[in-house]
Amino acid sequence: MGKITDKDKGWNRLQDLAKRLASEDVHVRVGVLDDGRAGSEDHGGITTGQLAVAMEFGTATIPARSWVGLTFDRARTEVQADMRTLLGHIVDGKITVDKALNVLGAKYSATVKNTVTQGEQIPPPNAPSTIARKLAKTREGASNAVRTLIDTGRMIGAVTWATFGGGK
Repeated sequence: MGKITDKDKGWNRLQDLAKRLASEDVHVRVGVLDDGRAGSEDHGGITTGQLAVAMEFGTATIPARSWVGLTFDRARTEVQADMRTLLGHIVDGKITVDKALNVLGAKYSATVKNTVTQGEQIPPPNAPSTIARKLAKTREGASNAVRTLIDTGRMIGAVTWATFGGGK
């Protein structure tokens, strides 16, 4: 009888990876991750996170302008493709889970910013009173005065990402 050799070509590592990913709640958050600090009095002293939520979902006096949700609705297929590609690289040992999460975070935080600053504006348009207020304080001319979701740059500048459960 011949000798049988069982050679593991990565199956055990793949099983360990699957167990770890399932048990650690591995994910990346993209958006305005509130630091809890109040803003200036011109913004009612609200935090940047509160401002972002008010813009995304609206308030009694401010219409909803979904900018984070819209970004991911538009990019859903691309996000899924990127996740598949990065998971393949993780399985092949070319990249760590933490690095993959950071790649996704960096790419899609930039995409969220671009949704607001480039291309089609997020509807509805600014009210005439908002445009007048923005025109009165801007040096850059009318472009930012009529563009929705851009005033001081505080909210867009706060868009970032954080990874969870990825380990090193």
